[in-house]
Amino acid sequence: MGAPLRIVRLTASPHDVPVGGRVVLGCEVEGGSGEASARRYTWVAARGRLEQENGPAAVWVAPKTPGLHQVGVLVQEGDAQVKQTLMLHVHVPTPEDLAALMKEGDWKQAQERTLAEREAAEAKLAALGEVVAKRETREDRLRAYYALEDLAALQLDEGRYEEALRSYEELLGSHLETDPKRKPFLAGKASALFALGREDEALRVYAQAGEENLPMSHYYAGLLLEARGQLPEALEAYGRAAEANRWFADPLLRQAQMMLRQGRSAQEVVELLIQASPRFGRELLLERLATDPQFAAVNQALTASGRAAELEERRPIETRLPEPPKPPEPGRTAVITPEP
Repeated sequence: MGAPLRIVRLTASPHDVPVGGRVVLGCEVEGGSGEASARRYTWVAARGRLEQENGPAAVWVAPKTPGLHQVGVLVQEGDAQVKQTLMLHVHVPTPEDLAALMKEGDWKQAQERTLAEREAAEAKLAALGEVVAKRETREDRLRAYYALEDLAALQLDEGRYEEALRSYEELLGSHLETDPKRKPFLAGKASALFALGREDEALRVYAQAGEENLPMSHYYAGLLLEARGQLPEALEAYGRAAEANRWFADPLLRQAQMMLRQGRSAQEVVELLIQASPRFGRELLLERLATDPQFAAVNQALTASGRAAELEERRPIETRLPEPPKPPEPGRTAVITPEP
């Protein structure tokens, strides 16, 4: 019997694409019988579209919604199977991106989704819209408020940024400016503004939302702040984005790159990578460093330190179940307290 079947490396090039962009995926496997013809590959993606699936390789076409998107592969050989996933970043297209997509003829395809997906999304948007519109009684208005929360989040997810912006502004109008309940709505508004390219407004609202901001808002803010020369603020934004996710390593690597630019020691940067490696995984960090020239200085610092072997494998997310209720003491009657 051969070694256990395992995925050695799951690759993606590039990791960061505009909406409708194409990513070449690859999967390296070892173990099992050792015969490539005996393996079956099944590629999956929660959003976007998979094309040119050819065993250990595939092409993923990004959806129209910016943010982090998960793709993965299941490899089977006989009764053995292994799977692995990775996260890809989809950004709002620049004029250069749009020109390239139009040239390749992919822009129209990138706007298309299956009829069932479109109909389901449209039906949900319409249903929420009806609840939001009905405000005759106090109960109606209360239902409309909560439906508007769901509607705004769905509009944001569906790429309807102008509509999402209006919905979040209406939600914000329902609260006093000192009300802490505004923070999640400010975070949604910031995300919509980032997606619409309204940079100055986005940064202002982002600052107001604080820690409630979505991970990608932290990352977008870091990019904008770095481009404007506001390096301490950009460094903080990248740090928050890196702490908030486990799949997209670019915020961490940009944080490391900026630390080097600010004159921080290579030892401190390497220590940052090692401490963060259990979240992202050794293979993901090394693959990004080896394949993206923008992180060459970080890669050089890690290589020169001789500490690359100290990067850890990704640790699973720990889920703690609630403690079971204690049995009543002998002679006492159990009291069941209803949940609030």
